[in-house]
Amino acid sequence: MASAGPRHLFLSPHLDDVPFSCAGLIKKLTSAGDDVVISTFITGDAAGALTPLGRRFHGVWNRGDRPYAIRREEDQRVAAFLGARCRHEGFLDAIYRKNEDGEPIYGDIPELFAGLKLEDKPNVDAIARKLDEIIGEERPDIVYAPIGIGRHADHLSLVTAAQQVCLGKTALRLYEEFPYLLGEFPAEHPITVERGLELSGWQEPTPEFVDVDLTARIDAARLYPSQVPEIFGGDPALVEVMRRHAKRYEACSGRERIWTPTTPATH
Repeated sequence: MASAGPRHLFLSPHLDDVPFSCAGLIKKLTSAGDDVVISTFITGDAAGALTPLGRRFHGVWNRGDRPYAIRREEDQRVAAFLGARCRHEGFLDAIYRKNEDGEPIYGDIPELFAGLKLEDKPNVDAIARKLDEIIGEERPDIVYAPIGIGRHADHLSLVTAAQQVCLGKTALRLYEEFPYLLGEFPAEHPITVERGLELSGWQEPTPEFVDVDLTARIDAARLYPSQVPEIFGGDPALVEVMRRHAKRYEACSGRERIWTPTTPATH
């Protein structure tokens, strides 16, 4: 049952992005009695033959033919830990997506982080339509969208949809995707938070630091065992990078930064 407090809708490209980035804030909100829902878009199982990139990731994940089934279960445990609700919207990962000729839209890892391709527009449009439906169903007071720091195609799809559906119509905040915000990931093309804001077209955003519980951030991330080895290299590296992030923001415990974008002027 939803709480009587303010309603917060967090938009997550993948089944870890919001908790990796905002677990501290979410725990703080739910502990205060607010209603939080995490809507994750890329949650669907691959259908048909895998793309070469899909086979590569399945091998790394080592979770069988349906790794997203396991990842959905992980996500449900994380939501329960944070006191939030979760929604899985069923869209396909960029590693699975194909064009109308049946060819992979994104052929290798560098292409995943090189911006959206025109062939991917139908997916972006579908995400925007779904987001509009979700807002109608959840009626949030505030929507939180990714900045698009890493330039991952799945992140940019959601950035574009949020700009179309939310900007100027719903109270919108932006979160810094972790670990992209460190300026070290992905190795192919790391960029800063500020550069990510610029490239994604967020106009003159205003930052706000939120003090959070670092332990909650670490414990939430640990509940994604299918992802921690690939992204961080293991638990010790996860803890180290989380602590380094807190130190960067001069926090005794944890600290997360949220941005409020400027609404475009209407003429």
